[in-house]
Amino acid sequence: MPGPAAPGYNRRLHNRRHFWTRLFWAAAIFVAIEGAIFRTGLYTRFLEPGSSTGLLQSYLRNEKIRPGDGSRQVLAVGDSRMGFRARAANELEPETGCTFATIAIPGSTPRCWYYMLREADPTASRYAAILIGVDNYDDEDYEDLSGREMDIRYVVPMLRWSDAWEFPASFPAWRNRWEALRATLFKGYAYRADFQDFLVRHKLRLRKVEDNERESANRRYLERWGDADLRGLRVDWTAWKVFPPPGSTQDQKNMLEAVLLRETTEQTGEHGRYLRQWYGRIVERYRGSRTLVVFLRLPRGPVVRPVGFVPKSAVVRELARRPEVRLVPEHAFDSLEKPEYFGDPMHLNEPGSVAFSRLAAREVRALLGP
Repeated sequence: MPGPAAPGYNRRLHNRRHFWTRLFWAAAIFVAIEGAIFRTGLYTRFLEPGSSTGLLQSYLRNEKIRPGDGSRQVLAVGDSRMGFRARAANELEPETGCTFATIAIPGSTPRCWYYMLREADPTASRYAAILIGVDNYDDEDYEDLSGREMDIRYVVPMLRWSDAWEFPASFPAWRNRWEALRATLFKGYAYRADFQDFLVRHKLRLRKVEDNERESANRRYLERWGDADLRGLRVDWTAWKVFPPPGSTQDQKNMLEAVLLRETTEQTGEHGRYLRQWYGRIVERYRGSRTLVVFLRLPRGPVVRPVGFVPKSAVVRELARRPEVRLVPEHAFDSLEKPEYFGDPMHLNEPGSVAFSRLAAREVRALLGP
C-alpha cells in the first residue's frame, strides 16, 4: 500500500498539473509536426496538380522560378476574363522593352490576387508594373464576391499566422469566417482530402507532379486557345432578345441569354466596398516602390450591353489619383468587342486574346515610358 502523502501534498492538484503539462506538450508536438509538413511549403509541391489549389500553386511556382532577362518585367493577374497571352505580348519586346508574364487563373477574385501577388513578389520590387484586368471602371453590384468560399481553397498555401485575423474577417458569414480561420491556423485540416488521396495514390501523384513541374510552364506559355467565334450573333436590345450564331447548341443559346440578358440588380455599393478593400491593399503594397499598378478595362463582350445601372462608386478611378496607379484609357480595347474575337459571351478566343495582348503590351509601354 502507498505510504502517507508528504505534508502539503495535494493529489488532485498534482493530477491536474500533470494533465495540463501533457496537453501542452501534445499540442506543441502537433503544431511542430503540422507546421513542418504543411506550413513550410514542403507539402504544397505535392498537391494534386489538377485541383484548384494545386493549379494555382503551379502558376506561382513557375513564375517564381522564371528567370528575368534584364528587361522590365510586367506581371498580369486576373480571372478567366483576363485573356492576356504573355507569348503574344513578348513578341513585341523589341518595341516595348518589357517582358510579360501572367498568373491570371479562372475563378480567382481580387481577394485572391492580393495573396497571389504577395507570394509571387514577396519584396514588392520585382516588377515594373502589375497589370490588373477589370470588367468596368465603374462598380456594378451583380455578384457578391465577399463570401466566395472558393477563395479559401485558392489561398490557403499562402496564408501566414499574421493573416489569422484579417483573412477570416473579410468574409461576412460566420460559417465562412470559421472555415477561413481553421484553414489559416491548421493547414493540415484544409489539405485533409488531398493528403488522404496522396497517401492512397502517392505513386501516381508523384508522377503527375514530376510531369507538371517539367512541362507546365512551357505548355501554358505556348498553348493555343480555341478558334471558335460568335460570328452571326445579334441582339435586339429593344426587344431584349438574343439571336445566336447559326448552328448554336441549346446550351450555347442558354449561356448567351444568361450573360447578355441578365437583369441589373439593385445597386447597394457593396461591390465597391469589397474592391476598395482588396484593390486598396494591392496598391498599398506597392506604395513607395518602383512598381506601377496598372488597371485596364477588359473587352466587354462580343456585343456591348446597354448600361443599365447608376454606379455608386468607381474604385479604380479613385485609386488612379495615387502616384503608383495608372489606368489604361477606358476605350483602348473597344475595337475587340466583336463576335469574331469571342468564343463565348465572356471570353476571348485565340485571335481575340492575341490581339488584346499586343494592344495591352503597347498600352503598358506608353504608361511606363521609355
